[in-house]
This record gives sequence, C-alpha cells and structure tokens, in this order.
Amino acid sequence: MESIGIIVNPLSGNGRGANIWGDIQAYLQANRISYLAKLTTQAGEATQHAITLIQEHHVQRIIIIGGDGTVHEAAGGVWQHQNSNGSSPVCSLAIIPAGTGNDFAKAYGIPNHPLEALHIALHAADTLQIDLLYASQINQVAVNSIGAGFDGMVAKLTNEASYKKFLNRLGLGRLSYFISILRVFTTYQPSTAWIEVDGSVTKLPYMWLAAVANIPFYGGAIQICPTASPTDGMADVVVIQSKSRIRLLPVLFTVYQGKHTEHPAVTFYKGKSISIRTEKPLLVQADGEFAGSTPLQIELLPAAITVIRSKPTA
Repeated sequence: MESIGIIVNPLSGNGRGANIWGDIQAYLQANRISYLAKLTTQAGEATQHAITLIQEHHVQRIIIIGGDGTVHEAAGGVWQHQNSNGSSPVCSLAIIPAGTGNDFAKAYGIPNHPLEALHIALHAADTLQIDLLYASQINQVAVNSIGAGFDGMVAKLTNEASYKKFLNRLGLGRLSYFISILRVFTTYQPSTAWIEVDGSVTKLPYMWLAAVANIPFYGGAIQICPTASPTDGMADVVVIQSKSRIRLLPVLFTVYQGKHTEHPAVTFYKGKSISIRTEKPLLVQADGEFAGSTPLQIELLPAAITVIRSKPTA
C-alpha cells in the first residue's frame, strides 16, 4: 500500500473529530496499517501539514478527519505543492467526515460512518481528478464553492454562533446553517453588483448572493447549483437578486431540494473566469470559511487535484 498521511482536526464537529480519530487510530493499529498523523491546533494549519506530508514524508495519500474547512485547507496545501513544483497531481485526498455540513463528503458519496469512510480511503477503489476554484485576491483555492453577499454573512455568523456547538453535540449541526439563514434574512440589505463571466458583464441590481460552485451542495444540505460538476471544466454560478424580501421566501425552502432553479429571482451562469464587483464590500466565504470581501476574481483550474470517492453504484 502507498504511504498514508492523516490530517486530524480534533475540534471539528464540536469535538467529533477527536472521537472519530480515537476509533480510526485503534483500527489502524489493530490492523497494523502504517501511517503518519498530524493534528491541527489552529486555523490554517492543515495547509502546512499537507505540504509537509508530501514534501518531507512523500505520502501519496492524505486522509482528512474533519469538516469542509479542514478539506479546504488541506486541498490548498496539495495545490500549493503542485503549483510551486509545476507537477501533476501526486497525492490523492480522502475524507472521513467529522464536520457540521460535510458537503465535500456528500458530493463524493462518502458515508458518515467513520470506519466505512476509512475503508473507502484505504482501498481507493475509485479516484477522480477534480477542478478547483482559484480566487486570486486571497490566493486560495476552494473545492466546493466561493460566495459573496448573503452566504458570506451566513457563513461568518454560523462559524461564530454558540448554537452551532450546541447543535453539533446533538448531531443536528446542519440546522445551524438554517438558523443563521433566517437570522440574516431578516436584516440583510441587497447591493448593486456587476458579474463578468468569460468576458460578458451583467449588472445585478439588488443582488443578495453570487456563488461560484464546483459541486451541487453547500451549507450542509442546500443544493445551491444542482447541476454543478467538479469534472466538467466549468464553474457553475448562481445569482439571487430581488428588491423584495418577501419575494425570496420560497427560495429559502425550495433551495434544500434544488427546486429554486425556476424562481424568477434566481439566475445561473457557467464559465471558466468569473469576476464579481460590488458597490460596497460584501463578505466572502470559501468552502464555508470567511475569506475577506469583494471584489472577487475566480478562475477555474481544471483537473487540479485527485480525490478518492465512493465507487459509483451502477
């Protein structure tokens, strides 16, 4: 078996990461599976851990025990290594979900049961080279999505909220996003924005949200871009704009089933190069993590990293 590195975020899921790591560690030791593990102690550390595991220990597979934020950081480390060395993907990423939303795991069919996810990670029956979203202003890549406006504020509020920890303890962490959505919805003020997709500029009066997606999911269960694919060489873009708050109420609930696509306030685009300018700075999220404010310039990086997914059934 190829060399394995493990990055653990023990604080993910309000401590679920630490509990899962205990079970995984016991399994690996009982089955005499060699590995090198690194635990995160602060935000941003998973990026350097990934670089170290590849450069110094030459691992060919990194298993992440954490949530979407940890995946975001580790994928950034893998990409930084490849980008600085001008190399093709040499290290694959696998996930054992331990976070709140676990959108990345859902997109690649990874089960929530830790040992089932470990089995997929160890045997790597099916791998996939996926696109990344690169935001030049923050020099970061995202595996799931980058959004500005309403969702940026929701992400920031959720990550700071005490109810997120409480709901995680009850196994209901995904509800924290919905609570934050309702809180932000009552006070959010839309802004005029301009979006440019592959050279075509559109003015967006009363824009609430502009999100660039690599997978269908974000916020735990929201299907923001139902047709988004991480392997098609195109980024999916969704824009929500409305002068009326009441008009958007149906979107709050239909977006969970991906049935918001026909709502007149919702518009979709596809492209490889996307820029977003706004009349006032709007908060930005990248894979659910706070990532500064607008303006944004996003480029799609095709087939940039390799991930291990559950083998498709039929």
